[in-house]
Amino acid sequence: MSKLAGDRLYGLQILRFFAAFSVLFGHTVHEMHTFGGTSAAPEPFYFGDGVDVFFVISGFIMYYISAGQFGVAHAQRTFLTKRLIRLVPLYWLFTALMVVAVLVVPAALAHNGLDIGHVAASFAFVPWLDSTGLTHPVLGLGWTLNYEMFFYLAFSFALWLKPRLGLTLLSGVFVAFLAINAWVDPHFVQLRFWTDPIILEFLFGLGIAAVLVHGSRPPSWAPPVLMLTGVAALLLGTLLPGVDGFARPILVGVPAAMFVAGAAFGRFDVQHPVSRFLVLGGDASYALYLSHPFSINLVEMVWKRLHLSPGPVFVAVALVAAVGASIVVHLTLERPVTRWLSFKLIGRSHAADALSPRPVVNAGE
Repeated sequence: MSKLAGDRLYGLQILRFFAAFSVLFGHTVHEMHTFGGTSAAPEPFYFGDGVDVFFVISGFIMYYISAGQFGVAHAQRTFLTKRLIRLVPLYWLFTALMVVAVLVVPAALAHNGLDIGHVAASFAFVPWLDSTGLTHPVLGLGWTLNYEMFFYLAFSFALWLKPRLGLTLLSGVFVAFLAINAWVDPHFVQLRFWTDPIILEFLFGLGIAAVLVHGSRPPSWAPPVLMLTGVAALLLGTLLPGVDGFARPILVGVPAAMFVAGAAFGRFDVQHPVSRFLVLGGDASYALYLSHPFSINLVEMVWKRLHLSPGPVFVAVALVAAVGASIVVHLTLERPVTRWLSFKLIGRSHAADALSPRPVVNAGE
């Protein structure tokens, strides 16, 4: 059940798992085609906009857990410390593993060149061109975390002010960024990246959270309608070629926001074992997002050693392996490290809540 006071929004936890799983599924199917020598095959029909869902969820959660912190002394410092504790350890670990992989097995990777600037920028969450000309860090899928960290920093300055003024100024800054995006020279990689229209999706999440935090709830029929409509629009969006630029937050971001709103306002029974597993998957979604390329590659290595042909069984095994590995990483590494760092850097009262972005009201997150 989704509650408004003192409990987690289980619908968003489950949605986080499905968003991460959709990214995993898309990458696994793509790897199956590449592995089998059919990389020119059509893109699979799948819910492939998990990143956009993540951005809306991130905007939602940041306001939801910080609504009482606007204008509070040291709120910015505490907020940024928690964000760094949450994101940095696991990301740095898998980035370091990718650096090792580039050095040891470069032929197995899409971009196999390294330079010190690219590596340093990757660890610092600064956009940088990789050896293929994409604005990707060493761990390619970390481009989304560069946006996340940019949003966290911008949001932290809004905490200096009262909620309405802070959010108004933050929204104004983001809209101003959009206005200059088309005129930014592509050689200014960082500015072009940070002004991309996709940043609007964080604002969508902020708006949904503001509605929920201030006590407004739609009628009981609205959440399932929002979710179904959002999913249908996202699935239809996968049929559109190259949705990007200003079209992306409209054609993809708005349906993602509808999906997130339905999950946030809805009520979910988490007593069933399947529901509990999905919530656990939501807890481990960050680990799944970061670790799944390694899991897929390990399964592929085993497949090649056994001289097996890629196909649906390869996809199924890779999916199970990736989800299983992410849960292990979450329980044995992410959770204890996050709690330990929270205890050391913030204090005992926050250590139990250290695994944000699980939305918890009045938890000091």
